[in-house]
Amino acid sequence: TLGDFDMIMNNESLLQDASRSYRLFKLLQYFLTFKNKKLLPETIIENLWQDQDSQDPKNMIRGQIFRLRQILKKILPDETYLNITFNNGYYTLEVGEEVVLDFEQMERWISEGDIVSSTDASESIKAYLRAIEIYKGGYLSENQYEIWLVPVRNYYKRIYIKTLEKLISLYQQFDNNEEIVQLCEKAITIEPYEEKIHILLIESLLKLGRIKNAYNHFEFMQIAFEKE
Repeated sequence: TLGDFDMIMNNESLLQDASRSYRLFKLLQYFLTFKNKKLLPETIIENLWQDQDSQDPKNMIRGQIFRLRQILKKILPDETYLNITFNNGYYTLEVGEEVVLDFEQMERWISEGDIVSSTDASESIKAYLRAIEIYKGGYLSENQYEIWLVPVRNYYKRIYIKTLEKLISLYQQFDNNEEIVQLCEKAITIEPYEEKIHILLIESLLKLGRIKNAYNHFEFMQIAFEKE
């Protein structure tokens, strides 16, 4: 979910042969975002299809969920992976133990890094590196204009930036400015308008004595931000 959306099993995408219906995939992404939570049909309709005129919206969503279930049956071995249930007026996506969600994995690595940050800097660095490696871009970045995604996307962007800062702080203890430069350059390709990353990059370039590089990057940053 962090970047381009995909579902992978045995290093192969499960979505290559699936029906690429935008509406169905948006519904699947919505369910994954609120996995294991009880969702009212009215809430789903309000978030996903508020602009759709339908005489019978509940029947419409029933039809969409039926089609989504058919796709999941086709691409997954069985219902223990992902299963959409309906009980007492609520829909729920049940996510099985075999399923690994990248945003959960990222948070696990961050938590591991936090636990040992004050006692074992080396292990903390390893955990934070694994965490930020998972972040390939904004949460479900292809859905740029979905209002319901804004708080979720902001949350994962914020913890990514915060983890990057914690990692850089640990590198600074060892004066590893070259590693900081590489980290920041990579992070800028993912979040190009996050000022903190540019500032940390410039500071590390100055510490390495690469004054011209630092100045050039400042000029590039100034032009890019003004243009944006």
